Amino acid sequence: MACMSCLADVELPEGFSRQTLMGGEYAVLRHKGPYADLASAYQWLYGVWLPQSGRLPADQPCFEEYLNNPREVAPAELLTDIYVPLAPA
Repeated sequence: MACMSCLADVELPEGFSRQTLMGGEYAVLRHKGPYADLASAYQWLYGVWLPQSGRLPADQPCFEEYLNNPREVAPAELLTDIYVPLAPA
């Protein structure tokens, strides 16, 4: 799924749906490197950090924010923030 920000009253083209990201706390991991390595970042975030943090994920989807453009930087320089919504402590 791909997303973009838009105003609530914007009419969506056919085939598109509106998704609202919920407020609250998020764990954010900044990954530097190729998109092909994102799976390792997720494995560390969910398999190591989350259990050690004592927190639980919220029942909401995680999402990624791409901070630079793969047409402008080398794969090793790509920056991606991974957001995991956290359940209330």
